Amino acid sequence: MIVALPDRPGSLGQVTTLLGRLGVDIRQMRVLSRDGAVATDEFTVTVPGPVIDRMLPELLEEIQGVRVVSVTAADSDSGISGAIVRV
Repeated sequence: MIVALPDRPGSLGQVTTLLGRLGVDIRQMRVLSRDGAVATDEFTVTVPGPVIDRMLPELLEEIQGVRVVSVTAADSDSGISGAIVRV
């Protein structure tokens, strides 16, 4: 998933703390861009179940200034199985 968040100390920590509390396993995280106001980060995660999977974008966007740009679902057998894009 790609997430835009305020480019300030603590913002990334809020996102990762929420993911941890939801039982989401962060497999990889990469900073795609930063402009001093907004950072755009890419997360590869394993989600513990379908309810969290469906609710994850809305839960993340409850954090002030966080916007989920895109979520791409994949499984290990067939590769990409679908995508939700938010702009």
